[in-house]
Amino acid sequence: MAQLEDELGDILEKARDGKSWSQKDLAQSVDIALEDIRRMENYDLIPDEAVLQKLASALDLHGPSLSAIANEAWAPEEITPDPGPFDLVCLNVFMGSYPVKCYLLICRETRETAIIDTGANPEAILRKAVELNVRPSKILLTHSHPDHAGGLSTLDREYHCPTWIDPKEPRPSGSHDLRHIADGEVIELGNLRIQVIATPGHTPGGISYWVGESIISGDAIFAGSMGRANASWPGLYHSITDRLLTFPGHYRLFPGHGPATTVGEEKQHNPFFFAPATRGGRV
Repeated sequence: MAQLEDELGDILEKARDGKSWSQKDLAQSVDIALEDIRRMENYDLIPDEAVLQKLASALDLHGPSLSAIANEAWAPEEITPDPGPFDLVCLNVFMGSYPVKCYLLICRETRETAIIDTGANPEAILRKAVELNVRPSKILLTHSHPDHAGGLSTLDREYHCPTWIDPKEPRPSGSHDLRHIADGEVIELGNLRIQVIATPGHTPGGISYWVGESIISGDAIFAGSMGRANASWPGLYHSITDRLLTFPGHYRLFPGHGPATTVGEEKQHNPFFFAPATRGGRV
């Protein structure tokens, strides 16, 4: 199975953050040793099923989903290609030893190409563009953290193209032509129309890009988890529940870390967002 970005310890820590709880608060809530909480969050302990269910109940998580992730019993099914007239090429690049997902979005008819997030290893993107015989004309950033925008200056020098980002996001360095884009606006790429979805919470100006039946979502949501809420935990939670998970179940979600997933998979398997009844999606 594909390796998830977050393990049990990550999920517990993020769920605690949502309640503004310390490790001690969680230990007292479920009546277990503080050291056991520390070990879980340090990936040194997977507790038994009874403890997992007590943790889930205390943290408002879906118990069976939490258990499946803790015991490495679930990963999203492999994504099928989007039927739209484009190719979305995923690159696994690294910031040191930490893997980051960057994407090349290519209009099949015109071959016009956009880079979505640069990563901190732009050489991998340069090599892939040569291999595919494309020359990117746009750079789209989901947010400005170094693991997602650290390669901007190198790619800017090579392609001399504009870069788009939400105006609320801290300004990344390296672009000679930085442009602002807001929720609901559209960027044209060849014959494609890429719509911006504001998904703040991980950062103040986090955005996702929607094209066809696919959404490149940065660090808002991960398969089986959510991003770290550096800017606002309630804001990130609502960005996911009120924006991303309102799309139809077969819509693909391409995160900044870990495997791709779908809206339906997350509603059925994500301990933060489990929704047993299918909600109405966008049309």
